[in-house]
Formats: sequence, structure tokens, C-alpha cells
Amino acid sequence: MATAYYDTAQICSNGHVANESVKGVPERNSTFCATCGAPTVTKCSNCSAEIRGMYLPGGLAIIPPYHEPAYCHNCGKAYPWTDSKMEAAKELIELDDRNSDAEKTALAADLSDLVRDTPRTQVAATRFRKFVAKAASGTASALRDIAVDIASEAAKKTIFGP
Repeated sequence: MATAYYDTAQICSNGHVANESVKGVPERNSTFCATCGAPTVTKCSNCSAEIRGMYLPGGLAIIPPYHEPAYCHNCGKAYPWTDSKMEAAKELIELDDRNSDAEKTALAADLSDLVRDTPRTQVAATRFRKFVAKAASGTASALRDIAVDIASEAAKKTIFGP
């Protein structure tokens, strides 16, 4: 039986997956993103560990769909696309004129708990849902789109329902 392993992924700085199987399907590698033109990377900029790509279980098995990771499995630092999306969310929160400054500050502080699955994830997701319900429709829509991209599965269940 073949040995199970993670291939390496190639992802642009905006989080678009160029190739989830760099070694297995090298003909799909690209230096720049076909979606946005940003350069692609295969290693963590903090520790140089390869970005985990497609999990190949070895032998005959159903391979689950690939989703780009938010954090490096080796050092725990956020990848550039995670940082960019959280910064965009903070800017949108600040632009909203229907929530108080205290609500904006609390939600901005909670963003990292939306991305990670922590004991505070449910609190952060509930605060997010309440903030979005009060926010202007354009801000609410943009924040929901970002949440779809970066929120943990536990946070998504609280925000969007089962």
C-alpha cells in the first residue's frame, strides 16, 4: 500500500489556489495567479515550511476537496491571504455607520477567533452575526463574503446556520 502524504500547494498572496498538488501535477504550476495576477508561493514566508496541499491517502480512497489553509501548520502564523482578508474586514467594520464604536472595536478584536476554532469562536461568531444584522447592506454583504472565505467551520455554523 502506498504511503499517505500531503503534497505541496501553490497559492497566490490573495488566497487563490493555483495548484493543490505541486509535485503530483507540476504542469499546473504557475508563477502568477490566473485569477488576480498576484505572485504564487509554495512556502510559508515565516518559517519556509511547504504549504500543505492535497492530502493523498495512498491506495484507493476518496480524496476530499482542497481548501487553502489559513495558518501555517509548522509555525502557526497566518498566511498572507488570511491577514489580507482580516485587514479588509477591519476596514469594512470601521466604515460601517450603523454600529457603535464599541461594537466596531469588539468585533475587530474578535476577528482572529472567527478564523481559528477556539473557545471564543462562538462568542465572536455571535457578535459578528449581530453586527452584520445592524450594518448597512453593502457592508453586511461584503463582511459575509469575507466570512465565507476565512471563518472556521464552527463560526460559519453560528453565522449562517446549519
